[in-house]
Amino acid sequence: MVDTRFSVSVQIMVTLAYHQDEMMNSEVLAKVLKTNATFIRKLVSNLVEAKLVESFRGKGGGIKLGKSPADISLNDIYVASTEAKPLISTHKKTVTKACPVSCSFDEIFCKEVVDGIEGVTQSYLSKKYLSDLLKKVSCS
Repeated sequence: MVDTRFSVSVQIMVTLAYHQDEMMNSEVLAKVLKTNATFIRKLVSNLVEAKLVESFRGKGGGIKLGKSPADISLNDIYVASTEAKPLISTHKKTVTKACPVSCSFDEIFCKEVVDGIEGVTQSYLSKKYLSDLLKKVSCS
C-alpha cells in the first residue's frame, strides 16, 4: 500500500500558502484535494501539533499557516505527516529461528537500507521550502 500522508500534507500546505489571506477548512481542502475530510483532519491535526498550521474553532474559524512559507521546510512537513514512521518498513512476521537470514534480516535491512533512505530523504527535504513550491504554482 502506498502511503500518501506526506504528499497530501504538502498539498494541504501549498494550498494554505497560496490562500494565505483566507481561512480554509477540512471540507474545502478535502474537495480541492479530492479526498476524505476525515483524512484531511487527521493530517491537519499533525500539522497543528507541529506548529506548522494554526487552527481556529467556531464561526469564521478554520486553518491557516502557522509560519511563513519560507520558514517551513519540506522535512518539517514530512516529520509531522509521517509521525516518525519511516518510508520503508519491514514486515513484522515471526522470525524463523533455523534461518540465519530470517534471524538477522530486520536488523541488517533497517541499518543498511531503511536508515540510509531516511537520512538521505530528510537531508534533501531539509533544503526545500514551502516557498520554493509556492513559486511554481500555476494553472496551465
